[in-house]
Amino acid sequence: MYLQLVEVSLLAVAVGVLAFIIFFLARRQPPPLPEGLRYEGMRFTPGEQEIVKQLGELKERLDKVIPPYGRVGYIPSSLEELKDLLGFTYVKLGEKELGERPALVNRYEDLDVELLQAKHGDLYIYIVKRGGKKLVAAGIQHLDYLTLRFLGEFLDYT
Repeated sequence: MYLQLVEVSLLAVAVGVLAFIIFFLARRQPPPLPEGLRYEGMRFTPGEQEIVKQLGELKERLDKVIPPYGRVGYIPSSLEELKDLLGFTYVKLGEKELGERPALVNRYEDLDVELLQAKHGDLYIYIVKRGGKKLVAAGIQHLDYLTLRFLGEFLDYT
């Protein structure tokens, strides 16, 4: 009988200690999250924090790569607007020509290509052919791949 009383007492003490530990663990607040890793009061696990951090870095990189008109889906409404937007000195679409035609354009214009980007001295020459339309442009600015795709989309909308 004495042993049963000791066992019950030890069990009660163990339950009390366990309840005490659970009580303090439940009241303990998680460490504060770094700024920018909160979403409407939600807290993220360390793995989720890493994902959010990587997404933020990816967004920053995309903002540097994708030009403003690509982010908003902007398509110029006229050839003049395209010429001004991309800083071309010469643009030709169909029979319409804007700007002074560089002599070097003749060398490339007759080539049967879907996409051409050529550099001759300081002058870049671009030829984009899409859907039966052909855009020939020249300027001193180098255009990246996304901007060249943008020129193709411009041809779709003109």
